[in-house]
Amino acid sequence: MIDDYAGRMAIGQGPIAPGIVAGLGLRRAATADELLALLDSALAETALERGQLAALATLEGKHVHPALRAVAARLDIPLLALPETMLHRPVPNPSRRVEWHLRLPSVAEAACLAFGPLLLEKRRSANATCALSLYGVPMSSAASAAAMLSTSNAGP
Repeated sequence: MIDDYAGRMAIGQGPIAPGIVAGLGLRRAATADELLALLDSALAETALERGQLAALATLEGKHVHPALRAVAARLDIPLLALPETMLHRPVPNPSRRVEWHLRLPSVAEAACLAFGPLLLEKRRSANATCALSLYGVPMSSAASAAAMLSTSNAGP
């Protein structure tokens, strides 16, 4: 596990608890309802529930987006803003668009990989991407099976 962020404080909160981290990338047009639908779909695909989420993670600067803040508040979990330096890492599904705009391979997957192994590669909606990783806990057999069975539907 790449543990660059372990034990650090979330925005306005204490250290994050072990659990599932949802990495989220988004465009300006993204809404809280769109993010929640994408997140719920990703969780359902891995047989996980909202209550297992430890935090949301995204690129520093994107954390001020009203939709992200609304989702974090609604779920009552920390929203973590990661500096660009933590997102420069190999990812399973790099995005040409993100590379062109941000000079990063990814936001959602790279943010997740800062915390631990991917449970689900990025999934996409019209204005957002979501990936899931496991932070600070041993993978259960169910999570392990979900991780092994997940395949990328992310596209180029």
